[in-house]
Amino acid sequence: MTWYTVQASYPAWYANTVSVQAETPEEALEKAIEAANDDPNWKSLDHCGPTHVDAYCMGRDEDPWDGGKSLPIPARFTEHGEPPVVTLTGPRPPGGVEVTGGTVRLRLVDDAATVTTEVSDPPPPPGSKPVVTIRPRPDGAPDIEVTGGKAIVRVQGWEGVDHD
Repeated sequence: MTWYTVQASYPAWYANTVSVQAETPEEALEKAIEAANDDPNWKSLDHCGPTHVDAYCMGRDEDPWDGGKSLPIPARFTEHGEPPVVTLTGPRPPGGVEVTGGTVRLRLVDDAATVTTEVSDPPPPPGSKPVVTIRPRPDGAPDIEVTGGKAIVRVQGWEGVDHD
């Protein structure tokens, strides 16, 4: 059996509510951050995120951050977890759309219009709401682009296209 050293953590939330006067919302937010940072009245919200792995390496009592020892962390153990899966079923865009394991912004583009909507299968992964853009190619198959996060896109049922 092999020893591993794992650094696990969880986000703990603290808050400080301050009031500021400002001419614009942007000025208010800047002043509020400055005022909150200078104020000792921070409180724990008694809420934290799930425990996740920041880094790990082989060996007992090792420093996973030392000299490139850290090993790749599988997505399900990271702070953001597994990416959502988007399944597109034909015969042509938009066809059927199913999202599992998170939230994505789905953008369907064709000659007539562009439609953007948020599709989710709760709970969404923290900090990741990818945009999946789908355009029909001249041959009718979907042209897919993912930005703003990670998503697994499965395409099924379009002529000549049936793969992840």
